[in-house]
Amino acid sequence: MRSRYRRAVLRAIRPLPLLVLVLLPLAFAQDGYSQMQDLLDRGYYNSAAELNGPELIKTYPDQPRAHYLYAYALYLTGNLTDAQKQLDVATGLVQGDAGPEYLHLSGLLKAAEGDPAAALRPLQSAYIHTHDYTYAMDWGRAAWQAGSFDQALQAFQAAAGTDAGKTSMWPLLDQGRILIYLGRYQDAITKLNDAIDVFEATDPGGARPGSPAYVEAFYRLGQVYEKLGNVSQAETSYRSARTADPNYAPAIDALDRLSRSFP
Repeated sequence: MRSRYRRAVLRAIRPLPLLVLVLLPLAFAQDGYSQMQDLLDRGYYNSAAELNGPELIKTYPDQPRAHYLYAYALYLTGNLTDAQKQLDVATGLVQGDAGPEYLHLSGLLKAAEGDPAAALRPLQSAYIHTHDYTYAMDWGRAAWQAGSFDQALQAFQAAAGTDAGKTSMWPLLDQGRILIYLGRYQDAITKLNDAIDVFEATDPGGARPGSPAYVEAFYRLGQVYEKLGNVSQAETSYRSARTADPNYAPAIDALDRLSRSFP
């Protein structure tokens, strides 16, 4: 009886070593990916591109994510040619359609290579698939760079509607900048005031100077009011920018100019 029990136990546990051998490489791969992603998240781009990336694809040459992460590190260090090569390898290894992160990196590379117009479709597609704040902001910047201002406004508005965007001034400030350029001053005033409201609603306090976006929003408001001939409101806005950052040179210069123009 004991012998039969022992044989049954041995039969039950015999497959376990094979299962462990199968799972260990996956665990090590995941650990390698995590290390690489951590380096990228913390801004150690050179280490990721020069050390971890080559080691990752050497260890996992048939894994698309290894090549994608290496490509992203190369992009962040300005090595666009090799980044594109690694992205092409990663895309070729993917079974089925490439995911939105591949589209996003493809768009970033096109924009960095001086063709922002070609970057718009992959960046927009990446955002549509994810509704990710960063993807929307990158789409907006590429559209702005390409001179597609309506699309840039659309992208920044989309960014402002994401969870992350609801507490960020940047998509609203960027819309304000574009609207000023387009001469849509009343719309610009609305967006800039919205940006200021977001900061004041979410600012935890602490020492100034304030957020660069907060300071700039007041300065841009001053510019708009000055263009509209409302010198008093322009001066108030410039002073608010300087209050937020006493060393903000554009506001200092604007106030000095106004004092000389209207003694």
